[in-house]
Amino acid sequence: MPGAENISAVLFSNAGTLAKFDRMGIAAGFYAEGFTHVRRGFRFDPDPEAVHPIPFTQTVAGPDYVEHWSDELQVFHNPRARLPLDEVVFSGVTQHFFRDGDHLSIIPEGVVLSSHTMILGVRRDPKGAHAAPL
Repeated sequence: MPGAENISAVLFSNAGTLAKFDRMGIAAGFYAEGFTHVRRGFRFDPDPEAVHPIPFTQTVAGPDYVEHWSDELQVFHNPRARLPLDEVVFSGVTQHFFRDGDHLSIIPEGVVLSSHTMILGVRRDPKGAHAAPL
């Protein structure tokens, strides 16, 4: 397209969601008592023979839970850019580009392809006899 050579790359994310903001707040220590957030989804499988992603389930407030604001970001480099963007500018982020006519991707370890967050809570029966789901 005319003028496209002035675009070095496109930055994309489909993860700028309320669930992402909730998880980041919980990971920083801000969470409501009585609720548990569970993230389930699929991670990229780096095995070249893989035909399926790797499923995962994690408790967001768990001691091993790690998530960064930059997770799920993707950079699409313009192969005809007048001023190409150096791939180290976005190191640690999934990047796609063409080199010598071949499509190449840099995919960091553990990249999440898709996920959803379940919010679980318990409330007391007004009579105090049984717990009931929210």
